[in-house]
Amino acid sequence: MFKIKQKPARDFEKVTLNPTGPSSLPFVYSYNIHNIIRVASMYELPELEYFRVPDLLGEPDIRVRLEKRHKERRRNNKTDNQTQVENKRVLNQRRFESLIHYNELMGRLGFEVSIGYKDCVEVAVSPILKLSPHVLYTNIVEPILRWNLVRKGYALVHAACIAVDGRAVLITARTDTGKTSTILRAVDNYHCSFLSDDMTIVSKDGKVLSYPKPLTISNHTLKAVSSNATLSIFERVTLQLQSRLHSKSGRRVGMKLSDSKLPAATMNTVVQMLIPPPKYMVHRLIPKVTYATNATLSRAVIIERGSEFEEALSPEQALEVFINNGEDAYGFPPYPILASSLSRWEEKDLHPAEQAIIGAALKQIPTIRLRDPQFNWWQRLPVITDSFPSSSNELAAVQI
Repeated sequence: MFKIKQKPARDFEKVTLNPTGPSSLPFVYSYNIHNIIRVASMYELPELEYFRVPDLLGEPDIRVRLEKRHKERRRNNKTDNQTQVENKRVLNQRRFESLIHYNELMGRLGFEVSIGYKDCVEVAVSPILKLSPHVLYTNIVEPILRWNLVRKGYALVHAACIAVDGRAVLITARTDTGKTSTILRAVDNYHCSFLSDDMTIVSKDGKVLSYPKPLTISNHTLKAVSSNATLSIFERVTLQLQSRLHSKSGRRVGMKLSDSKLPAATMNTVVQMLIPPPKYMVHRLIPKVTYATNATLSRAVIIERGSEFEEALSPEQALEVFINNGEDAYGFPPYPILASSLSRWEEKDLHPAEQAIIGAALKQIPTIRLRDPQFNWWQRLPVITDSFPSSSNELAAVQI
């Protein structure tokens, strides 16, 4: 029977993350997120491919590397006086860092991560995560990005975003509601720009910045744009298996495993290593799409399933929904265990700062809640539908 060896988020282990200095490690992948957050990684992070750059100008905010903790301990235990002096010199420069550490039964053979919360956040992961980059990003890197953006005055909200003429509509929903299909249909049928499908960067003044990750699709999603998608026959066939495994029911099974004493994070890593989730950038699904880098918030929409219904929400009500939907996006291990530590900086909880950013942005715009039993939210999106007719023929008639 498996046992999970977890260190609670409040307990820290003092070890050195990188006593040899960052220059000796091959951080071959560089990502620059709107000149706000810079990431240097030994491993490729496909979700950040849109932000990949040849090199970083200046020091990174986040470094992702292979966990070398055990090897470093042996080095630090050497009795050679010169080695001890050299180590002491290095440690005086970087000090012993307090780590947020998560470890399951299999140790370095399974899911293991150490996070040093300093000005440059050092992330050391076990080798298996190199083989499962989507887990590395989703379960480790994105939560760290979330709170680093808050420190910079931005919020990473769980919402999609599209825009017309610089006016943006922010669309949020609970996981597996139908947000991806809604966005794809809107982009396919209206002359609007795409900023994001899952997460959007928002500032207090109502500015939104793009965050175009690959979209996780299903057979149902693909049907919405099947005539346009450039997926190969092999990709379409494998989607059948991927959709079943990474569907809503598949994720529900994963969440149940996380409540057990099984090494859920390791199991999730192995599954996604063997059968990666079906993720494609939006231009693979809709070749005509145009990407926008930024826009100004004009409306916010909350989409829900249920009987047809529409209502306007107060800024306070809208904020509560956005916050709840944001937490809903980070439910899989190890985040629930590490959450209270990841969201603290210099002993200060960052949740109020994040809520203040989102609240200030939502105060400036109207927010509506849409329910549709037919899941046709895309036909009722404000700003978009106010600006353009929905069919190609109608568009052509307008242009004439």
